Amino acid sequence: MCFLFLLGIITLQLVLPTRADCRSSDIQLGGQRSDSQSEKKSESLIWSKQILSSSHTKRDVEAVAASASPCTGGFEKPEYQFSDFQFNKTTIEAGDRSMTHFGLHDTANNRSTSCTTPYLQDPNKPVWNNCEGDDDTVNPKTIFKYTASTHELEISQMWICEAQNKTYPQPYFSSAGLDLTELLHCIDEATQTSCTIDDDSATPFNGDYVTPIWKSGTVDIIPPSQKAATDTPWNPTPCIGPSFSYPNWDVQDFSYQGDTGDSVSFHLNNHASNQSVTCTVQGGEWSSCGDNSTNVRFLDETKELSVNQTWICNGRERYPENVTFRAVGSASIDIDSTNSTLIKGSLTEPIELTPNVAPDGVNHPGCLETSETPSWIVTSWVWNEIWRGAYGSGNLTATFYNPATGFNLTCTGDGEELNRDGRYGYERWWGCSLETSPFGNYQIISMIKLNPLTEVFSIDQRWYCNGNNDKLPAKFRAVGNVDTSLECSWKNDTSADTFIKTCYQTELPLTLHGNITERTELSRDVFFELAPSGYSCTIASVLATQWRTAWSSDMLYAGPTFADTLATKGYFGITFLALGGYQSVNYENVSLTPFLPTSEPDLWYDCKNYETGEVSSSVWARNSLECKWQLDLATGYFAINHTWFCDDKDPENPIVFTGSGSRFYDFSCYVSRDEDQVSCQPTGLNPPPVLPTYLSWKSVSVAELRT
Repeated sequence: MCFLFLLGIITLQLVLPTRADCRSSDIQLGGQRSDSQSEKKSESLIWSKQILSSSHTKRDVEAVAASASPCTGGFEKPEYQFSDFQFNKTTIEAGDRSMTHFGLHDTANNRSTSCTTPYLQDPNKPVWNNCEGDDDTVNPKTIFKYTASTHELEISQMWICEAQNKTYPQPYFSSAGLDLTELLHCIDEATQTSCTIDDDSATPFNGDYVTPIWKSGTVDIIPPSQKAATDTPWNPTPCIGPSFSYPNWDVQDFSYQGDTGDSVSFHLNNHASNQSVTCTVQGGEWSSCGDNSTNVRFLDETKELSVNQTWICNGRERYPENVTFRAVGSASIDIDSTNSTLIKGSLTEPIELTPNVAPDGVNHPGCLETSETPSWIVTSWVWNEIWRGAYGSGNLTATFYNPATGFNLTCTGDGEELNRDGRYGYERWWGCSLETSPFGNYQIISMIKLNPLTEVFSIDQRWYCNGNNDKLPAKFRAVGNVDTSLECSWKNDTSADTFIKTCYQTELPLTLHGNITERTELSRDVFFELAPSGYSCTIASVLATQWRTAWSSDMLYAGPTFADTLATKGYFGITFLALGGYQSVNYENVSLTPFLPTSEPDLWYDCKNYETGEVSSSVWARNSLECKWQLDLATGYFAINHTWFCDDKDPENPIVFTGSGSRFYDFSCYVSRDEDQVSCQPTGLNPPPVLPTYLSWKSVSVAELRT
């Protein structure tokens, strides 16, 4: 999986630096046509003939040698002069339509281009149009707008200057305007007005030339981590996975030693590392079992044996790094028994953790006893019946939990069976979606059903409970039904022939009492140190936190192009292996655009889709608490600050992680002048991930996490 970051830089609207009249909300790009395509085509044919017949455009207007550019040096503030100006307006059935044509000359820099409206336009709604040019690194992007009501001609130019090292290109901007009222010679006829300007009376004019800020804003840099990226260890990774799940020991062959019986001897087997050590130690004091890695203490008064042990794991191919673990634990020894004694351990390194690893709900307090009288508590319930023409369907969403397991989930159903006019009956069960589980064979399986005629709601669920005392573990399945009490409202859209009836359960929480349909006893040790599979949020967060960040950017400059309106649209995707989740981001603002006065590379943005508000994956929605990112396209600096929690090793005491990191990316930018686009990508096929410079964690209660 890789992390995708896509930036599209587009122009929002024209805002001239000193011309307030250009901020009108009706400004559109010339390519946005409001009339029908057929009307434009016919009008264009009529007026193209008229313009060609009256045009005196010089053929050398588009190619002048030895012209200057801000990209090549020797460039001065542009001074504009136009020639062969023509404006034609006619009245047709659809209203007034017009076209404008002229040659534009930058006399200060010896550059010329030709400007013509590409189709007939409404003179009362002036729009920006492209001039010819912008076909190489020297020519600017030139656009113009002529407002017939005020006789004002406006010019805008942008140069995209590519950097020799292919980093982000540098833009330059120029804008100017001129009132043509005193220069126009117009002939008014019944349905047509034609205006021209004598070339000799067209005096030079200039406006604003904007050189952007050629430096990045101030950013409080997070120093990039100097560590090398590693693979992400899984639950099945040898030694490492078991150490995070079951840092336990069993004690065998326990006996008193010596004539006075003041010392004890036993074998200590580590379940995580699969290593054993023989200990013979004096009672009452902490003693080493031959080396400093294992220390034990036996108290004869209480018969309690305590262990403090350190071991090293190497995940070999999956994670070829040495990881040091330390765990402590205690248990009472039955000295009259020949059976081994289990000591459950708590980790103190590399993280403080007392694992409680098992399938969902298996070890919930009172699971076996509560399951004998099954029930569910519904906390949210919404049902929609939908009619579209002659077709009827419905959908149902219910949230509930089982007191026996403490397992809470939200289920949905969608189909004709949830509509009283459905064609396929009313007794369909809808399976609830399953999250990825490290214990796939022991997942809780749930289904819901609603009869739209009787309004009876039903739940069918399968779950498991661990044994206790003399009771064996068991698998349960139960079904429950309840009469709902609903409050409904209608939303009708007659134009779309759609009618929606929405019903809510009036009394919440709603209790369903069920009947056991299956009860199967399981082997006593079925859940004893059951090996989890797949990714582990906790393991990955402690040992290999990383954010995949292979991004690219596209800048579109086809529209009006000015320094204070060139907004960057960022598409950003995060792949975070610790969660096994993904989140896409969509954000647009001029603050992301580098080299301009509006650039604010020090701002932090939420890791979310600002456009739709959608969450890309359920695991991200559940486990990610806060995520922000920062980007400076001028330097390639990218940073992330993320807070999330993991509860795969102890559901009752989640661990909240906070990590922040950064990276400076080497990237290359390519200008496609045919498509008015600048594309930037990091160099290399697989850019390295962002690693945490700072990483911390703390254990909290479930109640504290929810607040």
